[in-house]
Amino acid sequence: MRNRNAASRPLGILRCNIRAIGMTLLAVLALVAPALRGTGGASAIAQPPPPPIPPLPAPTAPPGNPITPEKAVLGKILFWDEQLSSDNSVACGTCHRPEFGGGDPRLVRTPGFDGIPGNADDVFGSPGVVFADENDDYQPHPDFDFDPQVTGRNTPSFIGAQYFTELFWDGRATDDFIDPETGAPSLATNAALESQAVGPPLSDVEMAHMDRDWPEILAKLADVRPLAIASDLPPDVATAIAAHPDYPSLFEDAFGDTDITAARVAMALATYQRTLVPDQTPWDAFNDGDGGALTPNQRMGLGVFRGPGRCVLCHSTALFSNDDFHALGVRPPAEDLGRFEVTGDPADRGRFKTASLRNVGLRPRFMHNGGFATLMGVVNFYNGGGGAPENRDPLLIPLGLSPAERNALVDFLDNGLTDPRVAAQLPPFDRPTLHSELGGANPTPIGTGTAGSAGIVPTALTIAPPISANPDFKLGIHGALGGAKAVLAISNNPASPGTEVNGVPVFVALDSSLRKIKTTLEGVGAGEGYATFQKGIPDSPGLIGRDFFGQWFVKDGGASGNLAATAGFRLEIE
Repeated sequence: MRNRNAASRPLGILRCNIRAIGMTLLAVLALVAPALRGTGGASAIAQPPPPPIPPLPAPTAPPGNPITPEKAVLGKILFWDEQLSSDNSVACGTCHRPEFGGGDPRLVRTPGFDGIPGNADDVFGSPGVVFADENDDYQPHPDFDFDPQVTGRNTPSFIGAQYFTELFWDGRATDDFIDPETGAPSLATNAALESQAVGPPLSDVEMAHMDRDWPEILAKLADVRPLAIASDLPPDVATAIAAHPDYPSLFEDAFGDTDITAARVAMALATYQRTLVPDQTPWDAFNDGDGGALTPNQRMGLGVFRGPGRCVLCHSTALFSNDDFHALGVRPPAEDLGRFEVTGDPADRGRFKTASLRNVGLRPRFMHNGGFATLMGVVNFYNGGGGAPENRDPLLIPLGLSPAERNALVDFLDNGLTDPRVAAQLPPFDRPTLHSELGGANPTPIGTGTAGSAGIVPTALTIAPPISANPDFKLGIHGALGGAKAVLAISNNPASPGTEVNGVPVFVALDSSLRKIKTTLEGVGAGEGYATFQKGIPDSPGLIGRDFFGQWFVKDGGASGNLAATAGFRLEIE
């Protein structure tokens, strides 16, 4: 693994040709401006503007993966398809929303390094999948139990990712792409996006059950209907699927034959992201000579950015990043070693990638741990000289910015760097509506459950949407008596109101359509029992739109009437 730390390479290296002139001019201004200015913010705006810096160029694709419209739209379909996950609940786009600056609005606070919730080392991460073993059976997780697991870092933006030489906060996705199926080098350069793309579908936190592999993913893609549970498809996506209604034909259109491989999945996903160039911000217009594109206060903020705020030392070039890694002291390095986990270099302890500031005003939280909820909080952090001293970058010094300067800087970051197409989800940043975003759940809960031992009510796990032509439908139960006998009852019809068995409310019809699936729960003790039922749903048009009703029942001597039950649920085949 190559070591790309700040001590080993010049500041601001980027593959693309946007770096040299702009970085040199802006860095010099940043270093001399504190000595030139007087007091307050007016002097910052009084400084003469530097010459325009080169704008964002067209993204550079690897020679082995040229950008084509067919490949880009396939990547867009894959990016927004929740069926890429093992339980059909998480797409790449679930955690990467354009209208939130490429980040995740669902961020969940989770205990950090010390495992204790509610204190300073907590992390804001993205919810993924409920933990499942190598057989895709639900299992209790030591931290999350049967709730969705949460990633250990704040989700970075995917918009502008095509301009970085390494991706993820620690840079573990490098620009040389290794085919995950063969282990052979596939793309020698410019391929960080491809390297990144093959990680989440195999992550048993983000999108997968344990030990999921690419043959399983590819076999599933060969059978499912593209974006089967998404809605509001953008025109380019709808046109592509209308012409090529399955993934083999979409891959044939993009690559010339119907073979679906991990490398092609990665190449398509990367190609889509290379079409997302966020270069229509007010700053871009200002840099191109439109002096009115930024308000006076935003121009003052730009002066602070490139002068006394010293922001430009790391957020350089038109990307507003130097494609490097820095230790800011957001938290002590021992809590998250960052870049060190990739390079093994002690100088990289606590270093994280310098994020692009484009569309930063849309982001829900900031820094690798999501530790700041507002841009003003970030600016105040830098104004104070950063955080924990261990390995902190020497570029961080107390700034002494006035309130007016800090307000202007936030105005510039919040508004001057936002591309309105990104904020409004306009092409090329348009997207489908995800199944997980819809107001009503499917399966839908019905009624309430009946308590078992220790007064604990069992809970049905109804996370996976019931999709026709999909092998990954499953139902689960947890919170029951460990080791007890249980029955999953499935019926074509709901029970009549007031139906009971042994005093337990029943929500499935006890008629000729009733099917009983018997099992013995795993776990030991009250509330510790759990199980999973898996059943692929066949590809049958006649099934789509049909309703089924279900409920779990548990034989439990500690329950009233010796029977505990979950709430019922209705599922509609989609």
